[in-house]
Amino acid sequence: MYEKGKLIRKYRKEHNWTQGKLAKKVNTSVTTISRVESGQSYPSEELMSRIAKVLQIRELSHPEYHPLNTQLTSWQQSINQRNYATANKYYKELKKFPITYFYNQRVIYTWCNFQHALNLFHTDAAEKFLEDAKKFADTLTPANNYPFHKSIGLYYLLLDHIKDAFTYLNIASKQDPVKFEKDGEIHLYYALAYDKIGQTLCSVSYASTALSIFQSTLNQPNILLSRIIKIKSSLRSQQLPIKNIIQELHTILDNYTSIHRNYIYYLLGTAYLADNDFESALKYCRKAIYNEKIIPLKVIYIFFNALIYALLEDEEMALNVIDGGKSLNKNKKYDYYFYLLKGIIQGTHGSENYRNKLTNEIIPYFQLTGNSLDAKYCHAILGDIYYQKSVYKKAADNYYIYPKNSYISELLAKYPQK
Repeated sequence: MYEKGKLIRKYRKEHNWTQGKLAKKVNTSVTTISRVESGQSYPSEELMSRIAKVLQIRELSHPEYHPLNTQLTSWQQSINQRNYATANKYYKELKKFPITYFYNQRVIYTWCNFQHALNLFHTDAAEKFLEDAKKFADTLTPANNYPFHKSIGLYYLLLDHIKDAFTYLNIASKQDPVKFEKDGEIHLYYALAYDKIGQTLCSVSYASTALSIFQSTLNQPNILLSRIIKIKSSLRSQQLPIKNIIQELHTILDNYTSIHRNYIYYLLGTAYLADNDFESALKYCRKAIYNEKIIPLKVIYIFFNALIYALLEDEEMALNVIDGGKSLNKNKKYDYYFYLLKGIIQGTHGSENYRNKLTNEIIPYFQLTGNSLDAKYCHAILGDIYYQKSVYKKAADNYYIYPKNSYISELLAKYPQK
């Protein structure tokens, strides 16, 4: 499973040994170690055995049967099938055992824990396995490191580090094009990534491919998720009539018991807001917040709830909701979202401090992480701020990057600069 040269180099560096020191330990030449590590030659079994022994490379120890192997394999299968109830059952059973039980199955054990946490949006839990996941992504053969690159891509996607997400997804897709073509999940991840940067056509294309793959395998949870992502992209682009989108979302709610129900409530809220039905938008947004147990998703819904109240000019409720969201939030992107909205509501968006933070901190952060759409929204805010100050040159500079946005312009019109 491993590219043994890379694995040897990893362990040698962990020991802080030079190639010369390793060569001396195993009674061979520096040139031989160099050629093995670079993949130019393959070590004999005898040499590989000596290297594995002195570097204590556990991955190359002979696998022994253990009763937990069957459960571990079953856990892996339930995660692949998005059978959340079964996956949780295996997670609770297997976490009782120390990691030493799984040294010979460390690859599967690491991936299962990493992907299981990501499926539940628990990025803090996933982070504990990130270093090992990257190690396996770097040392396994291309046929075996594909799921690690894909999962690391999802990890960064959930953190809204879009550039890093694309980096790992692209590595996976290029290393194993055959797997990529048949893998609905990676197409879903691409659809989500492109949606986050506002490239609707790409998002819909990847979501459509994912939907087709999952329909061929009758994978119902992912079929629904693919449909939901397509609807979200259509809602952003307004390619379909809002009434049609609302009806399709209600049809999903009425016909499926879905783990994505709360996210559908949120999408219904955004659709009703686009239809200027504020009462219904609030109704479904509150449902999403009340029922959601996953904190990162709850924070998204809370921000949306605050936005609705701000558009309704209910300043007190909007600020209360923002404070509630900030107390839960651990995502830097939403720290900035709450800061931007709160400043607008309080009328401080015309201040030098607000403008400097937007220009020197928030926009560079969004650019660095690849959140290009969020950076453009910031330029739309600055454009409106400078326009209202009659600083037309700076307004034009920002509008050149991103024209007026209807929600932003409406908000700034309702909350004058102090």
